[in-house]
Amino acid sequence: MIKVLLVDDEQFIRQGLRQLVDWEKYGYQVVAEAENGLDAVRILEETDIDLMFVDIRMPGMNGMELIAYVKEKLRRPVRIVILTGYADFEYARKALQMNVTDYMLKPVQGEELVGILKKINQDYRREQQDQRDKFDFHMTQILLGKFSEANLAQVRERLPDGRAMKFVSFEFDKGQKEFALLDQAGRNEQLLDLTQYLKSLVGEFAYHVVPLIEAEEEIFGVGLLAERELYAKEGYAGEEGYLEYLQKRVTQHFPYHVQVYVGQEVQSLAELTKSFYSIRVARCFHGLAQDGSHVGNYEDILKKKPSMGIREEDVSLLLEAVKENDAARIEACAGRIFDRIRSSDMNLEMVNASIYHILYRLMEMVQEFDDETNQQEILQYIGKESFNKLALSGSTEEITGFFSDYAGYLAQVRIQESRNILDKVDDYVKAHYKEKMSLKSLGEQFYVNNVYLGQLYKKKYGIVFRDYLNNLRLEKAQELLLGTDMRIYAIAEEVGFGKVEYFINKFVQMHKMTPNQYRIRNRK
Repeated sequence: MIKVLLVDDEQFIRQGLRQLVDWEKYGYQVVAEAENGLDAVRILEETDIDLMFVDIRMPGMNGMELIAYVKEKLRRPVRIVILTGYADFEYARKALQMNVTDYMLKPVQGEELVGILKKINQDYRREQQDQRDKFDFHMTQILLGKFSEANLAQVRERLPDGRAMKFVSFEFDKGQKEFALLDQAGRNEQLLDLTQYLKSLVGEFAYHVVPLIEAEEEIFGVGLLAERELYAKEGYAGEEGYLEYLQKRVTQHFPYHVQVYVGQEVQSLAELTKSFYSIRVARCFHGLAQDGSHVGNYEDILKKKPSMGIREEDVSLLLEAVKENDAARIEACAGRIFDRIRSSDMNLEMVNASIYHILYRLMEMVQEFDDETNQQEILQYIGKESFNKLALSGSTEEITGFFSDYAGYLAQVRIQESRNILDKVDDYVKAHYKEKMSLKSLGEQFYVNNVYLGQLYKKKYGIVFRDYLNNLRLEKAQELLLGTDMRIYAIAEEVGFGKVEYFINKFVQMHKMTPNQYRIRNRK
């Protein structure tokens, strides 16, 4: 609701304004009244006011003096509508020069008031969305660990710093059949609903609801910065009780399963990236454990007792199956390894060590390639992309799929197939950029290993396929921003971005401004 202050020395004028229209219907709440400028100042110092209706002539401090005070002393923006008679029209003209929002002649007419309220509401929502877009961009940089002091300063205007907090992820289970059957638009609709519903649950702490940047893993969810202020006043049984309350409400609201992961505790915004990335570890362990619980907590993982790692003979059998590109044996060998992890008390360090050991053995396999094979590319893929997939997925099926993909990749590179396939794939991508696609889907369509296809893209364009596709979509978005009046979310959907937040973040990274700012500046 937009909070309103009515300032007029005549009580019947204030009462008349209250009763003239249904304020709540148009998104407003009249929270206070004042009979002069001095009373209004006291209210402004104690209450967050978004809009004031101000009479020109008042005792003590008149309307012009009150406007000057608001413009000079208040740090937060307050919109002002002048109430004036014909005799004071010159004052109204001067007030407009002081950047007041609008003016109304007494006696105020209902139709005119409704028109002004609709206009102000539209401008207010647009401004609020722009502010939220900027905040989400700065928060994204912090979560990814790519932030500057400027990013921190912008976020600190909305969130306190120097307090213990955790990144909590609310995610739709993409493996659930009902959710998996939804198309991209349906998933985006559910994600928007989840974001708005979570904001409604946390109330005044809406800026604690933040983006969840996991687009490459196709994770649909939203983050929450959990800290003591959220649950201290409401009498919940601490953090655990509060998160259980949110989990229960979200579960009741949606027909789809929503999984919750809790990251490690950090002490400042600058450390928040650690909590964000720890969600991936919590997700991975929860998937390996397969215990069916609704919450995966990173701190529970740290409490696990150390035990022996996976057996070397199991690793050797897995690598032999990879080398021979035997999908059935890969699945069986990987299954034995994951069963070993589940049945043991391996802690985080032991699982990491086991995963790195497998990756190291995969690197050793590179030595068996001939001299024409680009070993550096393969080493880079194994050392970076593969571990991301292992750590991010948390699904035994996806982890097993990695070994199968890598086996096919090795086989394809050896025989050097698909030498001329990139042009065909590229033509298809440029024609179907709006559609949901990935290297995996393209590989299946054109019968080429998706990892090898990704390296072909990087070799030709110098960037990974995801960035190539995003850049192509952003170019089309620029054309729509300048050539149409389509809304930002509609443009995001039109060019193929699933999440409008993800589209805005990518656009800001490229142009250093939001899509709306780009449209206004370049149209001028």
